[in-house]
Amino acid sequence: MGGLMPLLRLSAGLTLWAIGFCAIYAVHGLGCALGWPNETVGPFELHRASMIALWACFTLAGIWLALVLGRYRGSAMDRASMLLAWAGAGTTLVSGLPIVLVPACL
Repeated sequence: MGGLMPLLRLSAGLTLWAIGFCAIYAVHGLGCALGWPNETVGPFELHRASMIALWACFTLAGIWLALVLGRYRGSAMDRASMLLAWAGAGTTLVSGLPIVLVPACL
């Protein structure tokens, strides 16, 4: 199992981004199909609020992961793991921007 941990650390950040992207995409499709843009939660529509909540959770999880992996600085593999985790967190942040900028169901 010792040889598996470096690989898991290397792929963790981008894997987290992929899972988050799929989850948000699934909620987008589900929300459009179920009419969530017409439902409200306080001042927000349910659809947009649920996608923003997921986006925020996965972005914060990516930042947390990058910070945790930043504690390991022993080898080039450790530094690469941290940089890939930051790339995943940044990609999560940027790829979620359309949630707040574009109407959900066209």
